[in-house]
Parts: sequence; structure tokens; C-alpha cells
Amino acid sequence: MPDKRERILNSAEALIAQLGFHGISMQQVAKRANVATGTIYRYFSDKETLLRCVHEERLRDASTTILKNVNVAEPCYLQFRQLWLNTLHYLQASPDSLCYRVQYEASPLFNREEEKQMDERYFKPVHEFFECGRINGLFRDMPAELLGFLALENLMLLTQKCTKGCIELDDDLYEQLLDASWNSILKR
Repeated sequence: MPDKRERILNSAEALIAQLGFHGISMQQVAKRANVATGTIYRYFSDKETLLRCVHEERLRDASTTILKNVNVAEPCYLQFRQLWLNTLHYLQASPDSLCYRVQYEASPLFNREEEKQMDERYFKPVHEFFECGRINGLFRDMPAELLGFLALENLMLLTQKCTKGCIELDDDLYEQLLDASWNSILKR
């Protein structure tokens, strides 16, 4: 069983994914985490601190998972394939994380400068991958952030549609989507 702090983070994430930022209270988080409300304040000074912590820790978790087994010594396509599959599997395994992120980015807590710093801290190797491909003439001549958006960020919406049952995909379709994502960033 996860420790109390992790249960609190998981509970906050799940509740916000379901109810939105304004729809939850610390009492609801405590009840779902199976802890006393006062216990939350041993780890987080207030609701805002808790929510910011969930956001940053989930970004860190996402980056660790997305970069797992990406070998910079391999050919570019194999690195891309690993990044794409890791992103897909992370999103499939963490639907609350995806919903939480959307809620967080639409909330008053979202700060563009803080987000930029966290993005740099956690996703720098991903940006470097796309920048290197651009510099070497393999990828389209556009900012690395946009190349990453074309190739990986679309998986968020796709995963959301699959989770809700709007789209059904099999392994063959996933391979075709991976190929389409790769081709979307290649220089023509």
C-alpha cells in the first residue's frame, strides 16, 4: 500500500480528474485517502500547495516513464518509437493524470513561467531529441516544442477518446498511428 503522502496525492488527482478543481475539498481528499483531514496538513500547508505538488510530481513521473529505455546511441527512429510507445503506455495507465493535467492547466494555479521551468527540468531530453533531429535536417524546420506536440501530444486526446470508448484501436492501428506521427515530423 502506498504511504500516506502518496495516497493523498493519488486521491487529490483522482478527485480533481472527476470533479474539477473547485469541486473538491480537503475533507474529500482525506476521506478518499483514508486519512484524517489534519494528516494532509502535515504534508501540505494548504490546498494550493497540495495541487501544485500533484502537478509537479505527475510531470516528473511522466518524464521518467516517457524516457525509460530511450537509448540515444540507437538510430533516431528507434528512439522516437520508444518515446511514442512510452507516452502511449503512460497515458493509458494514468487516465486520472491526463484529466488532472487538463484541469490544472485551465485553473488559476497554472503559471506559464513555472510550467516552462518544469517542462525544461523534466522534459529537456525530449526537447533535445527533437531539436537534434531538426538541426540534422531529419525533422521539419520548426521549434522542438512544436515537433514534440505534433508527434506526442496528440496522444493525450487520442487516449482520452479511447478511455471514454469513443475510439477503439488495435495493435495494427497503433502501429499506423506511430508511423503517421513519425512522418508528420520528417522533413519533406
